[in-house]
Amino acid sequence: MGTESDERQSIHYRHDTSYRFLLSSKKLFVELLRSFVQKEWVDRIDETNVQEIPHSFVLQDFKRKEADLVYRVKLNGQDVVFYLLLEMQSTVDFLMPYRLLLYQVEIWRYLMKDQEKTKGKPKAFRLPPIVPIVLYNGKRRWTASRQFRQLLANETMFDSELLNFEYLLIDVARYTEKELLALSNTIGSVFLLDQTEDQAELLNRLDKLMHTIQQLPEDSQQQLVAWMANILSQKLPENEPHLRELIQNEKGGVSVMGLEKTLDAIKREGRREGRREGIREGMREGMREGIRE
Repeated sequence: MGTESDERQSIHYRHDTSYRFLLSSKKLFVELLRSFVQKEWVDRIDETNVQEIPHSFVLQDFKRKEADLVYRVKLNGQDVVFYLLLEMQSTVDFLMPYRLLLYQVEIWRYLMKDQEKTKGKPKAFRLPPIVPIVLYNGKRRWTASRQFRQLLANETMFDSELLNFEYLLIDVARYTEKELLALSNTIGSVFLLDQTEDQAELLNRLDKLMHTIQQLPEDSQQQLVAWMANILSQKLPENEPHLRELIQNEKGGVSVMGLEKTLDAIKREGRREGRREGIREGMREGMREGIRE
């Protein structure tokens, strides 16, 4: 029999992999950067010059703590590596700068091996820049240091002789509903739904998103609805029959119409349950009145 901790870990892992499923799309990865990273170089990224490096850099010390993605991007004719860490947990990890340092060293080690196989070690060789990004969906505000040197003891005694870098943080829960709706894209819709705490809020936000979803290209609709089927099954477990049908249809391609029908069925079930609860409460109140008399 699995423990409660095992169950939480399983849900955490499903959430990681569902984000990984989405962001394994080059198009959605570039959309993530353009939507949430306010840097001049983001505008220079062309999706055709983006390539995923099919290698996992999750180290033994941090096994099963996160999922990661590594993209190689051509910028100004030179390789730049983007390391995206999917940190799907409710607690803040204060060792994040240290972990990211280890991951970056592993990526360089991997790329150096590739370099040695093909070109040897020319004098002009330079390590490609690595841009570390943390995508975090916990409810607590992220309070870990963003700069590596802030993790070092007595770092204020020293200047540039200390190793340092700063990672980019995309904190899902910190964006407002208005900001995410204004994006009118897939990744904004995903963040908006991931923030929800209860069924009423989830269904309300889905209603607001239906127009955006209908306007998305068909491939983006497929990705978003497939992700939603997975997440809805976690957030609305009592509606398993309706969601199972939506998830099963995913194999043949889900549709926005199928999503709308599923949501309508969930709402009808909720209204029926509300009426039943009202009747039960009325009966309980009647019994209490009878006892008092």
